[in-house]
Amino acid sequence: MAEPTLPELASDASPEFIDAASCTTWLESVPLANVSAAQSQLLTQLEEFNRFPTKATTRLDTLEAVREAVNFVQIEQAKRFSNRALPMLEAEDAVFEDTTDLWEQMRLGYARCLDAASAGEPGMRSQAGLVCQRMLAYAGLKMFHHYRAYREVPGRDWHALHRGYAKAEELGVAEEAVKDFLNRDVQETSPRIAYLRALMMGLANPNEQSQRQLTFVAFLLERWGEKVDVSRQPLKGGNGDEALGPLVIDLAGDRCPERIESVEHAPKGEVRFLDTRRLAKSLRNRIALLRKGESPAKLMLGEDCVQPSCEQMLVFLYRQWCQAKLTRADRRRATDSAQVCNEVSAIHYYIGGRVFRQPGEQKELSQKEREEIATFGRVSTRDEDDYSVAQGILLETWHVENETAQGLRIVRRAGERGRRYAHGQLVCIRLADVQSFMLAQVRWLMSSQAGDLYAGVQRLAGLPAAVAVRPTGLNAMKEKFVQALTLTGMPKINVPPTLVLPSGWYKPKRVVEVFVDAPLQVRLTAMIERGVDFERVTYETLG
Repeated sequence: MAEPTLPELASDASPEFIDAASCTTWLESVPLANVSAAQSQLLTQLEEFNRFPTKATTRLDTLEAVREAVNFVQIEQAKRFSNRALPMLEAEDAVFEDTTDLWEQMRLGYARCLDAASAGEPGMRSQAGLVCQRMLAYAGLKMFHHYRAYREVPGRDWHALHRGYAKAEELGVAEEAVKDFLNRDVQETSPRIAYLRALMMGLANPNEQSQRQLTFVAFLLERWGEKVDVSRQPLKGGNGDEALGPLVIDLAGDRCPERIESVEHAPKGEVRFLDTRRLAKSLRNRIALLRKGESPAKLMLGEDCVQPSCEQMLVFLYRQWCQAKLTRADRRRATDSAQVCNEVSAIHYYIGGRVFRQPGEQKELSQKEREEIATFGRVSTRDEDDYSVAQGILLETWHVENETAQGLRIVRRAGERGRRYAHGQLVCIRLADVQSFMLAQVRWLMSSQAGDLYAGVQRLAGLPAAVAVRPTGLNAMKEKFVQALTLTGMPKINVPPTLVLPSGWYKPKRVVEVFVDAPLQVRLTAMIERGVDFERVTYETLG
């Protein structure tokens, strides 16, 4: 891949500021209270400033002056496209594009300063470490906001990141100490640390993380980025407790680092190896102390980090960063298809095969139903015209990329009709060669550059059935039934029967009425899974 290029300098470029002093004055007129307008102005002026011919020292001082304002509006604007269902709405997508464009303009500004430092421009060689750190930090921030939006990071952004670090090595400043006061907690950093923060975030399977988890990983990497080393030679022995294949970076490539089987499988060229032994030791020690009852705060994991989710997250990160990934036996090819739908009302319909009505409710037969009885002796149990078309809830066609015993990786191609999906959402799926539907939960999502929507779904154990539930008690005598689902138990893998209820229904020992063919009272005993739109609970039958 070709080296990243800079915008051409132009004598007709006319930004509102040309140095740090005029930038500071101009920022006083920028409406930071209106972050959308502020972001638009900053983006426009930085694009123009990056075309403006000026001394590199002046450019660097100006970029340093504008950093805090850029950081503020970017954090605020990210709230408009993060934690959203996919695909994005048009307005969300526009904000995402402006946000990543602004990070890119900051990176390009420092990249131009780095060119001047490489060329030996007076006053810049001593600033090479700072310039490299800033350039790599902004490359990482652009990638991080792709993760915030669950969007695929383009290969050109990975390439720009790798080439930035290669330049830091070439100038001998990769380990140079730099202060970054925009960091949340740790201001001491370096070009290597900025680079590794971006690499390790990419290795943390970010498309599976919630927004809170992404923030937590970013916080950890600000502190722990220095615990990972980059070397020209592979490790002798293992990484942590295990003899692992090395984590390899191709500095001329456009991809996230990969763990390979052996050095012989490493790509040729500008190869570097990641050493995560110090990080692995730190993670193992903290996991052990958490299991002994130590508080996360005392282990410098943040005041808002609580158990058991803290320990679970550290174990997950250890597996991503310090262990070889388990190989999975894929069962299907990408040519296989599946029918998918979300939303509990639609899932209830397709699992149960009929429109939901209140138990005991009498309904006058339609002309079509009378004709079906006269012709077939019964009413059709799956009436597409009655529900799916009228309600606008149709089965979507997805393609199965692979399938394992635990779940599936599926993709809906750009342009194909479909609804929006969110992490943790309940879905039902029917594979091409199977008659019945299965229940599953969305575990990760990613929107590709081409507009395809990828999802990883995890099966919910048991055979599903559609039921109705309502509260019990004196205050609930007039409550109506609502849609719910059951899953049979699977004794061979120690999975009990469960109810899938609407969000907010579970309370320990709560008694609810379940209607299958007749009403039945059950007591809720434990929550075993919670999604964004459902709760999966165990229960015991009463009477």
